[in-house]
Amino acid sequence: MGMKLRERFNLIINCLVFLMMALAINNCESKYLDPQNPDGSDNLGDYPPFITPTIEYFDVSIAGKPAIDGDSFQLKISGAVNNPAEFSLEELRSLEMVEKTVTIECIGNPANGDLLGTATWKGFSVYDLLENLGIKDGATFVKYTCADGYFTFNTLEELKNREVTGALFMNDEPIPTKYGFPLRIIFPGYYGVRQPGWVVKIELLGSGIRDYWNQSQMEIWNTDSSMAIDSKIFFPENNDTLTLGDNLRIGGAAYGGKRISSVEITVNDGETWIPAIKKQSLEQDYVWIFWEVNFVPQSVGAITIRARATAQDGRVQPRADSKYLDGINSWPWVTIYVKDGS
Repeated sequence: MGMKLRERFNLIINCLVFLMMALAINNCESKYLDPQNPDGSDNLGDYPPFITPTIEYFDVSIAGKPAIDGDSFQLKISGAVNNPAEFSLEELRSLEMVEKTVTIECIGNPANGDLLGTATWKGFSVYDLLENLGIKDGATFVKYTCADGYFTFNTLEELKNREVTGALFMNDEPIPTKYGFPLRIIFPGYYGVRQPGWVVKIELLGSGIRDYWNQSQMEIWNTDSSMAIDSKIFFPENNDTLTLGDNLRIGGAAYGGKRISSVEITVNDGETWIPAIKKQSLEQDYVWIFWEVNFVPQSVGAITIRARATAQDGRVQPRADSKYLDGINSWPWVTIYVKDGS
């Protein structure tokens, strides 16, 4: 009898141990899925926040920031649609909401520039809204007109395949005036030039249109191009110094295309490459990753660090980008100086 009680006691203890292990595993998984620190890394003080704070997000516009009254706002939908309509801001917010985290870069961002950021946008499916109103046969394009005079477009195919969103919220708050209140179009995988804010009108058209940047034969921006595979070095900063023998942490971001498969850095102008480790990632399409390399310089003097990213589809970031008008994605670089500590 005593043996059976002991066996039961041991069984209960083993079950409790198993339960505690399972809880510990679940807690670890929850920590890994934290969008601010997906891999649970602790040494991230030199990186910017993975989700760019709204106040720090980049902004570019053609003519200031239109101040639109949300109470009187009306989104007009017209053209090749069976039921033309106007929607108030309240009516748009009552639609089924979708949420997307997207990295967006300005098409004019220079190599290693700061005109990029990652935000979480929430709004309605543009395609679903138009489909509910009835898309007429022959309609192929959607034109967006903005309060500042800007205009651009999507094809209906893009609306479906890229899940284009009519964003009403940015990082869980109504989109600020600075970034396109009350309505901004989010087109995952494309430059900011195709993500118009202050949208007041949507038209369905049967033929192609030239957008704001392509109204004439002048060479301006090639806005048909999706974001190119690109990378950025966050640290060290250009002209930083360190002592011979010290460890040098090199960190940055990579983005463009659907997903990034790898990042490398070179300190000898591309003769050899050092693979980076992934520090942060949501493992989602059109969202940047943060990467890091630890390197110990072996000689004094100047060292120029360059980075390149490779996408899952095999595209590799080029050393030099001669096609300036479709975005700039040449290798970013910084130069640091190693001094003798003896």
